[in-house]
Amino acid sequence: MAHIANLPIMPLMPTTSSPDIKEIAFKTAPSASKLEIKHVLQTFYGLEVQKVRTLNMKGKKKHRLVAKPDYKKAYVTLKKPLSFSQDLYPFRPNPTILEDTKNKKVLATQF
Repeated sequence: MAHIANLPIMPLMPTTSSPDIKEIAFKTAPSASKLEIKHVLQTFYGLEVQKVRTLNMKGKKKHRLVAKPDYKKAYVTLKKPLSFSQDLYPFRPNPTILEDTKNKKVLATQF
């Protein structure tokens, strides 16, 4: 059992564009249990956790000898919706840029 303060927890990008989120995905160590994840989120981040679901994820294999490490993905359901700014995840693709790239492909195929 790892010490609670040493448990790495990293939030993953939400799949919805809504500012109010009821479920958040986290990436954590494979040895973390549901109770440890819940305890860390309640004590350090002040979140009211209703339920924790976990998945053991295998690291991606790059070449024959190199692989990313395995990790655990935790889906945390909150008692109250969490609202945050959309600027928290600045790498979300802009829809206008996606449309421009689609138009360029259409223009390229027209010639």
